[in-house]
Amino acid sequence: MVSRLKWGTGLFGVLLIVGLNAMIGYDLMREHRALLATAKHETENLTLVLERHATDSFAGVAKILSGIAEVLAVRSDSQDRGDPEVLALLRRQLALSPLTRALLVVSPEGRLIHDSETDSPVDLDLSDRDYVMAHRDRPAPGVHLGIPVKGRTSGTWFISMSLRLTAPDGRFAGVVVAVVEPAAFRSFYETLALDHDAVVTLYHADGPVVARFPDHETFIGRSARHLPLFTALLKEAKAGTESLDAPGDGPRRIFSYRASSGVPLVVTVSLSRDAVLAPWRQKTETALLVGAGGSAMLALLTALLLREIGRRENMLASLQESERALRASQSRLIQDIAARHRAEAELIAAKQASDAANQAKTQFLANMSHELRTPLNAVIGFAEALESGIFGPMTGKQTEYVADIRRSGQHLLSLINDILDTTKIESGKYVLHEDLLDLSDIVAQCVRQVEPLAHEKGIALLSSLPRDLPPLFADERALRQILLNLLSNAVKFTPPGGRTEVAAAVTRAGMRLRVSDTGIGIAESDLDRVMEPFHQVDNSHTRRYPGTGLGLPLVRALVDLMGGAFTLTSRVGKGTTATILFPAERLRSIESVLTAAMSVG
Repeated sequence: MVSRLKWGTGLFGVLLIVGLNAMIGYDLMREHRALLATAKHETENLTLVLERHATDSFAGVAKILSGIAEVLAVRSDSQDRGDPEVLALLRRQLALSPLTRALLVVSPEGRLIHDSETDSPVDLDLSDRDYVMAHRDRPAPGVHLGIPVKGRTSGTWFISMSLRLTAPDGRFAGVVVAVVEPAAFRSFYETLALDHDAVVTLYHADGPVVARFPDHETFIGRSARHLPLFTALLKEAKAGTESLDAPGDGPRRIFSYRASSGVPLVVTVSLSRDAVLAPWRQKTETALLVGAGGSAMLALLTALLLREIGRRENMLASLQESERALRASQSRLIQDIAARHRAEAELIAAKQASDAANQAKTQFLANMSHELRTPLNAVIGFAEALESGIFGPMTGKQTEYVADIRRSGQHLLSLINDILDTTKIESGKYVLHEDLLDLSDIVAQCVRQVEPLAHEKGIALLSSLPRDLPPLFADERALRQILLNLLSNAVKFTPPGGRTEVAAAVTRAGMRLRVSDTGIGIAESDLDRVMEPFHQVDNSHTRRYPGTGLGLPLVRALVDLMGGAFTLTSRVGKGTTATILFPAERLRSIESVLTAAMSVG
């Protein structure tokens, strides 16, 4: 009987270990598929939005060209070089299109006769340009969209969009040309909240790159006819999503494309598969450690149980042999064994409860990012899409409700990020990724991000930084979170008409960064308490402002991680000043940075 118990106990331990690892593996596989599916959905939606943006933008330019052509068709002086009335017409139409740099009229002989940028156009021979030949040599119906070229006089890239001018007798009467600025599309792509090492490219249907973010200047005009997009994908379908290697953008990318049905353009959006799966890989490492630790613990417990069973077998045999000698002490021995078993059971129960609590906390923190961030990002994204009018106009009340949804989602996402970061720091798992940073650039980005809230409250948001700040060796994400928390607090607790300012200076001790405001202030007795997590000063003013009380504790913890010092001074009714001092060893001179860059190059 005892031997069967040992066999059953060993088998049960093995099954527990296999079951634990199977559950971990299943969860990792499920999250892997979910991350890839979400990334594919995001790229497909973004290509659809960007394709409509490009199509609508060029459609607006086409309408302007059609209007000019109709007016010139009935004017007898349209061929008079530099005619003031024609010039005024071109300039009026140019003001209607922010994408267009200039409007030109070219004679049937290919000579420039009207230019919206000058009263006296230069007598240029443009007869070899594609926007002239397309209408003169092989009359193209409707509007012709050219490939990106460099201007002969300006030396800058542009895209031509042209329309044939036809004389009353049907003869070729020249062309009207819109000089479109490709950098306008690059600037629009820069405003998008892109992550996962995203690359957005706008191609001409003939292959050349029209606009791109990032590396616009490097790729514009470069032909992509040899890439799989043109050699295979577009021949099979006008839109789709693939996983492939992208030359110049890195290996294994999630690549979505969509061809425009109105103009010869193709929009692509690609995400780095490695960047998309980075959270999953981090979770995998944690899960492997948890699985290994859990398996080792279960194996140890099984071994201890087997050892205990073997020990009891030996004890039983010994008791049977010396039953008569130990009969007198049998009662005491039973009591000792029972007490021992109770102590062991209590210890095992306490250990299991502690392990279960730690595992539940770890699992909760690991899953919170996926289970809460993903739907929140979707809610915020759809709310922003509805606000932008992509899916059609809304009533004023609908717009107000959608804005409330977006702000609430962003607020909740911010709270979740603060709680996760605080937990990581307390557990020692927050990893810094430090590099040389341009403090002026990061401050400018953070100020721009907080400006809408300051403008809404009527608060002056100022930035006072010297131009010659040295590079700072720090974690960009942590530094950005520090600035955003301090600026958001300053704006939130400053009444309308107040002022918030961020300033920086280099001292012997290091770099000093200050965020000051003219807000409600904090009593001196409360300065230490506001540095405690989840604490807010309880008075008639602060109860009117929302928050979790994690902002300042998180700032202090991040500053401590980077070896800095954080101080807070305040006067009630006068304002608050938050000061961060980064040690001098984190500063780099411009000369040393340039020398290092040249040595690497």
